[in-house]
Amino acid sequence: MVEIARSKHRIIARVGWGLAALGSIAVAFVYGVVRLRRSQPEPEQNASGTAPTENMHRHNPTTAYEPSDWSLRPVALIYVAIPVLLVISCFVLIVAYPNTLPDVDRTLHIAPPGPRLQTDAAGDLQKFRADEERRLNTYYWIDRGKGIVHIPIDEAMRKLAATGAPGFPKGQP
Repeated sequence: MVEIARSKHRIIARVGWGLAALGSIAVAFVYGVVRLRRSQPEPEQNASGTAPTENMHRHNPTTAYEPSDWSLRPVALIYVAIPVLLVISCFVLIVAYPNTLPDVDRTLHIAPPGPRLQTDAAGDLQKFRADEERRLNTYYWIDRGKGIVHIPIDEAMRKLAATGAPGFPKGQP
């Protein structure tokens, strides 16, 4: 059992070092491309003090551009390398932790310890809904001394729509 745990730790360590090496290679590549791009020599100047433009504007002589921009090759390589690195790291993690996939089912197989306060959840819900329906759809006294009566919700909505709410402007008919 101890030997299995040690071998798993070795695998995880190797995977970690491999991912670190892959990341450092990517960083070194990007750094090298940027450094190479910035260290390109400036075009030589002619006798009048201006750079020759024949070689710089071969394809489109009327188009101005920034000569210090990155080329698209390193940007495209980075955009390809990142998803590849993510996919590879997913598979590496699956290999490093083989027992995690079967452990997805997390249903409760045992009842929690007592006290069980609600022994009939379906019956309690049915009683609650019946009580709410009775309260919403029947007449009953709220305060008999003050003359306050509860009326069914449908009738209250019809009455409110017909008379309007006090303090609110009336709508157009």
